[in-house]
Amino acid sequence: MRRRAIASSLALIAVAVAPAAAGARLPAVLTQMKPAFQVRPPVISYTGDGTGLVGGTDGTSAKHPGHLHWTIYNRHRGVGHGLLWLDDCLPNCAQGKFHSTPVTAYVLSPKQNRFRRLTLKYTYKGKHYTDRRRIHYFRGIGGSPGYWAYDIVG
Repeated sequence: MRRRAIASSLALIAVAVAPAAAGARLPAVLTQMKPAFQVRPPVISYTGDGTGLVGGTDGTSAKHPGHLHWTIYNRHRGVGHGLLWLDDCLPNCAQGKFHSTPVTAYVLSPKQNRFRRLTLKYTYKGKHYTDRRRIHYFRGIGGSPGYWAYDIVG
């Protein structure tokens, strides 16, 4: 009888601890910031040249993009809502102005503790966009370090 009580107690402890252990291993998202991969990142820089940032509705500018609000974030996928800050690149990207628009960000396809896909859905200047990206590692040359970036998918 005592052994059953101990076994039951241990089983309850294991069930209580399992979600915490699983949470510690959530996949990270490529942010192109420091650190490069983060769990539930507040900001995602995804264009590679700084012309596009995903932040939150508490943001005021591309320099202060706010904090992405994650409504779902688990081992399989994440869904975040916020603002997309896009540079209009007029007359060029260095002199362009950033404009914000509401965005839903989806992170998918986890492997090796990283989400490998990013999909952004938004409307910009009256047109609906679905921007699909995947992470890619670019190897360094001549001993220089490599880096991670997003590639556009189809």
